[in-house]
Amino acid sequence: MEQLTRVEPINRLLKTQFIALIIIVACVSWLQGKDVAIALSFGGMISLANTLLLRWHLLKTVKKAGANPELNLGGAFRCIAERWFLTIAMFAVGFAVLELSPLPLLLGFAAMQIILFIGHMRQA
Repeated sequence: MEQLTRVEPINRLLKTQFIALIIIVACVSWLQGKDVAIALSFGGMISLANTLLLRWHLLKTVKKAGANPELNLGGAFRCIAERWFLTIAMFAVGFAVLELSPLPLLLGFAAMQIILFIGHMRQA
C-alpha cells in the first residue's frame, strides 16, 4: 500500500498531462490544421514518455532499493540519464525521420513540461 501512495502523485500528473495534451491538440487541430497538431502532439508525447519513464523508475527503485540511500541515488542517476537519452532520441526522430515542424513540436513538449512543473509545485 505504501508504494501506491508514492505513485499516486505521478499518476495524477500523467492524467493531467494526457488530458491537457488532448485538449490542446484538439484546439490546435481546429485552428491551425492537422500538420501542426501532429507535430504538437508528438512534442507532448515526448514529455509524456519522460513522465512514464520516471514513474517506471520510481516503482523499480522502491522495489529494488527500499531504504538504501546508495541504491536510491544510483537509481536516480540512471533515471536522469535514461530520460535525457529518451528525450534526445525522440526529438531526433521527430525532426529528422518524421520531419515534423520544429516550433509546434517544441511548443508541445514545453507545454507538457510546464504542466509537469506546476504539478510538482502543487505537491510541495
